[in-house]
Amino acid sequence: MPDKLKYSTISAWAIAVSRALSASGVDAYAVFDNAGLCLNEVESAPDSRIAIERMTRLWHLAEQATESEAFGLTVGQYAYPMHFRSLGLLMMTSVTLAQAFEALPNYSALVSNSASIKLQRTPDRLGFTITPLPGVDISPMSIDAFFTTLVHHGELILGHGKFVLSVELMRAEPKNLSPWQNCFSCPISFDKQENCLWMDRSMLEQSTVMGNPKLAAQNETKVRNYLDKMQALKWQEKASQAIHAMLVSGEPRAQKVAQVYNISERTLRRKLKEEGTSFRDLLQQKRRELAYHYLLNTELSITLLSDKLGYTSLTNFSRAFHRWHGTGPADFRHRSKP
Repeated sequence: MPDKLKYSTISAWAIAVSRALSASGVDAYAVFDNAGLCLNEVESAPDSRIAIERMTRLWHLAEQATESEAFGLTVGQYAYPMHFRSLGLLMMTSVTLAQAFEALPNYSALVSNSASIKLQRTPDRLGFTITPLPGVDISPMSIDAFFTTLVHHGELILGHGKFVLSVELMRAEPKNLSPWQNCFSCPISFDKQENCLWMDRSMLEQSTVMGNPKLAAQNETKVRNYLDKMQALKWQEKASQAIHAMLVSGEPRAQKVAQVYNISERTLRRKLKEEGTSFRDLLQQKRRELAYHYLLNTELSITLLSDKLGYTSLTNFSRAFHRWHGTGPADFRHRSKP
């Protein structure tokens, strides 16, 4: 299974949670204590990282304390661009909102590296899609908060939120839909395969008053520097996280992983070799971890699992799994069930 302690979120999210708790009349300090977090320390270091399992516990305790399954929508109202430092400023200074959204998938790990983010494009719509990484438990409220924050930032830039066309959420449909309807003011669907915020491309491509290419370039450099230093991870850990995210939406390639960290593929391979591993080894290790996860925790067919892990054929996947475990995937699933 993936090492959850390597997956984290920026402390700015926790700060937004504390503000929303206080606004809801809840003692934020008590909730943070129960989650094993010190609110004073979090507030003094907004650029620090919080392990994703601890952040997920914070979301759970916040939901209990507020008795609101829509609490994530409230948090999104207290997450301001300044909380996310250079990434927030990059959004605010981009020439168009479309340009800002195009940049976000490359730098989303600054906010959290526990989900895969991609853009879907049609001639008239842009879909900002978030898919939690398999085996990494994140709260549905964090998705609500992220989407609400994006809409809030967009409103600050455009002066309105009419650019949002529809919202698709993986979470189960809540008993009371009104908080989501009031927040997004557009059609919302639940129990979907992925979380997606669909937006009007023509509105996103309008020039913004705050757009400043020079400042945007400077902020982009700062974001890259932060990601490079984030958690002081080894290159094999950085590459492994990128592979994990890319396996959600397609075949990971060393060149694409290198681009995430603004280095050449040759440099990435050299750094991994210096740490005693290779891109191929990391890819196989991540495929093995995810194969176990899907077999033990889902009913996904072996054929679909093979495709999801990027194997060219079921035979190749079965052969690889037999090498790892001494048995085939179907037999492993059967033996592992109680």
